[in-house]
Amino acid sequence: NYYRPNLRAKNRDGATLLGPWLVDADDIGDPGNIELRTTVNGQVTQRGNTRDMILGVDRLIEYLSSFMTLDAGDVILTGTPEGVVNVNPGDEVVTEIEGVGRLVGFITEDVAVATA
Repeated sequence: NYYRPNLRAKNRDGATLLGPWLVDADDIGDPGNIELRTTVNGQVTQRGNTRDMILGVDRLIEYLSSFMTLDAGDVILTGTPEGVVNVNPGDEVVTEIEGVGRLVGFITEDVAVATA
């Protein structure tokens, strides 16, 4: 992504929140039709559905497993719905996934990143 380097934007310490538990695939229903929503400080910034993915879950697993080993319990992190916004220290970020739950996170500090 030319304007927002993914390594920096998506991989800050503590930025990839998962849990406190994961939901078994049998409890999801149709993984190709799950609503997703993100709010920042109570404002909806992203809304999407897995049916809008470029590759469906089955195709994504097929593609990734063609060049890497996928084991039970692996997590595949993909793109994100339209509506990415900058967040700042003190912001509350809530991600909700239908059938999975709601995860609340707080931005605690902004770390300066050196550029080459």
